[in-house]
Amino acid sequence: MLLPVAAASGWWAARYSHRKTNAGSRAVLNSAYGQGLNYLLNEQPDKATEVLVQMLAVDPDTVELHLALGSLFRRRGEVDRAIRVHENVVGRASLSEDLRAQASLELGRDFLKAGLLDRAEQLFARMLAQGRYEKEVCRHLADVYQQVREWEKAIAIGRRLARIDCAVWRIRVAHYACELGEQALQQQDPEAALNWANQALGDDPGCVRATLLLGRCYEAQGDFRTAVDAYLQVQEQDASLIPEAAGALKRCRVALGETAASQAGAQTDTAGRGAGIAPAAAGRSGEPKARYRCEACGFSSRKLFWQCPGCRDWSTVKPITAGNAQ
Repeated sequence: MLLPVAAASGWWAARYSHRKTNAGSRAVLNSAYGQGLNYLLNEQPDKATEVLVQMLAVDPDTVELHLALGSLFRRRGEVDRAIRVHENVVGRASLSEDLRAQASLELGRDFLKAGLLDRAEQLFARMLAQGRYEKEVCRHLADVYQQVREWEKAIAIGRRLARIDCAVWRIRVAHYACELGEQALQQQDPEAALNWANQALGDDPGCVRATLLLGRCYEAQGDFRTAVDAYLQVQEQDASLIPEAAGALKRCRVALGETAASQAGAQTDTAGRGAGIAPAAAGRSGEPKARYRCEACGFSSRKLFWQCPGCRDWSTVKPITAGNAQ
């Protein structure tokens, strides 16, 4: 009979000790929360960070709080603090794989914000190999590769995103290929440039930039007739951008030895097709005014940009026409 009594007594003693331990831990946590909040209210973020980071060793349930805190620091521009918080979370041995992946994603965003592109690339590449947060990681890697101008890597990631995300990535991939084509032309390699232009059109048949690049490749090879045919394709892709091909068309027709009359007719025809350019685009005061505007962010300029300098999106800068002059 004494054995059940001894077992029950042992269970009760252990439970009582556990309750006291939990109560003590809760008291420590409550005190730490209050202390950290007090530091924040008194504009002492360094001390608040120290307290909150130390809390992670007291209770693993505070991991999500730390992730939120690190993200808050990043949004406020305090990237060093964000990195410190997220690195502390990632370094916990007892962390679950899901929470570690979430903390790693936040840490990679910290690295991007801080301009530590090599560290961001390494971290995101490891996450991609593990199959964690594929869409988000691919987007961040594409951003890294754009910034460092590693266009072939950007193409590979962009095509992966086009399969799992949305068709807008096909537009971006086409521009990545055009970047490589532009480089090839500068290096006097029209064959390589032609290959990149065709790849761009394969990803996005409506890419005017790729068509203009194609025409320039044929010009570089002395095939002016094919170049003319390429430039005329702009009409079918985006009629508002026909003026961008007008100078090239004139140049090719001169090279082909066409008569002045045919050249004049071609120029008139091209100007007529591009007549949608708003009168407001020409400065009334004699000073040049904006001719192009980004449809996404409203950035305006006198020059056509394939990637908007304002919002960094692709193919959103368009000529200002009568319909969008306001």
